Amino acid sequence: MSQAPGRRWHGAMLLGLALLALARPAAGQEDQASPVAPPSPSPRELTTGHPLASRSALLDSAQRIAAAGDTLRAAAIRARLTEGDFQPGERIWMRVDSEPALSDTFTVTTAGTVALPSPVNHEIALRGVLRSELQSYLVQQLSQYLRSPAVRARALVRVSVQGGVVRPGYYAVPADALVADALMAAGGTLPISKPGKMRLERGGDRLLDGKQLAQAVAQGRTLDDLNVQDGDQLVVPKEGAGMGDNLRFLWVVISITGGIVGLTKVFGH
Repeated sequence: MSQAPGRRWHGAMLLGLALLALARPAAGQEDQASPVAPPSPSPRELTTGHPLASRSALLDSAQRIAAAGDTLRAAAIRARLTEGDFQPGERIWMRVDSEPALSDTFTVTTAGTVALPSPVNHEIALRGVLRSELQSYLVQQLSQYLRSPAVRARALVRVSVQGGVVRPGYYAVPADALVADALMAAGGTLPISKPGKMRLERGGDRLLDGKQLAQAVAQGRTLDDLNVQDGDQLVVPKEGAGMGDNLRFLWVVISITGGIVGLTKVFGH
């Protein structure tokens, strides 16, 4: 004998409430599955200057730091000058007037080069090149293949944006981009976010947070101004799921249970 419609609906609602209870820890698990920061050097990462620092500025820094007795950091800066800034997997943005194939975002190869398509059809070595030198260097290199190339190029920094943003994850953004631009790359902040408590982290160490970071955003500071390095993380704290989120989920559950009730009416006899 088929069950009364009231009992079927009661059972479906109990199922819906059970699914709603199970959904809350699942949301926490989804947050934990967000991309994690890559391993960082220890003890604290050796700061080798701002991402867009010039060669002369780095040379001066190395000399001053060595004179002050910090030979380890001075050696790290000199290594940067020798090896350059570009590591395999990093990306650069380039635009060349009248050359659509060369106007794109390119990834640094495992050999430390950037492979350019026609009309270049050649790999350009990036060893020893600083981010601040990228555009002038590419103009020089492309001049071997093009006549008076008009080149614009920007080095991209890979930043992790986590917490109360629309699309948490890693984003390659220009080193001279605003801090707010990195947040917008992740779709912007959520209504439940707490941007006033945002923090900048490196390898688990908190570099800047709270009012200082909020003030930097309000002042239009760039990632380079804050010495943001590849792999650094912007974290925007957020509140727990709001009533609106729960109601939206409950509406989905009710839709599902409504379908269950409909199926029991069809197959219950």
